[in-house]
Amino acid sequence: MPGVKIVTDSTADIPPALLRELEIEVVPLQITIGGETFRSGVDLTNEQFYKLLSEGQGPPSTTAPPTAVFEQTYRRLAQHYESIISVHISSHLSTAHKAAAQARERLPVSLARIEVIDSHSASMGLGLTVIAAARMAQAGVPIDEIVRHVHYRVQHTHSVFFVDTVEYLDRSGRVSMATNFASSMSRIKPLLLIDEGHIVPYERTRTRAKAIDGLFTFVEDFPNVREVAVMYSTSPEDVEKLLDKLMLIFPREQVLIAEYGPALGAHLGPGAMGVAAYEG
Repeated sequence: MPGVKIVTDSTADIPPALLRELEIEVVPLQITIGGETFRSGVDLTNEQFYKLLSEGQGPPSTTAPPTAVFEQTYRRLAQHYESIISVHISSHLSTAHKAAAQARERLPVSLARIEVIDSHSASMGLGLTVIAAARMAQAGVPIDEIVRHVHYRVQHTHSVFFVDTVEYLDRSGRVSMATNFASSMSRIKPLLLIDEGHIVPYERTRTRAKAIDGLFTFVEDFPNVREVAVMYSTSPEDVEKLLDKLMLIFPREQVLIAEYGPALGAHLGPGAMGVAAYEG
């Protein structure tokens, strides 16, 4: 029986080809838009979601997978794997981690060893950690070593982003910020940091170009960056602008490009961009 299986949720935004290559199990969040409910990445692709958004089929909302879905997933995987490491979006941003932990508690210890870990992040801030864990699992690394490395990465993976319009984030209620910063949100393109699992203000920028510069500076400020990911919702042309800057400090071909899927796109909206950096 194979050793360790890696599980995450659909907020990790890991490109589909990598999910298949690394055999990562994804538990999808549910998206409600235009009066219909879909499983993110299963019944609703990124392209379909942003098309619905552009057609005014909103406002979208998300729901974490219920505990029963995690329990069913773990039971199925336990038939084929000795151990499961389940790494999820920050518990401050979604109840997915709580549901996964509750599922683990419902299952007998004899079924399989299940480790549920809060990434304190989202999108590729979560995804880079999950990818690294999956590579270690495929290489046959013992579970205790993988778990230690995941916890290390949680502390050393950083993510910042900006949105084109604050209406989606404002509706989600997921941003913690001072009143004076919040009052100017509609007039600027603020950079927002995921800090200890919370979304907090990072830097004020007035234009989209300055915000993209801010993403570059964020990565540049780390002295020992080992991995970089760039995330976007609907602006691939701006990704190229950021890559042109990043190549001054990091090999362009090693930057992982990912789209914000429906699970996060519902809260970020079109035009969002971000970076995630892992410092070794």
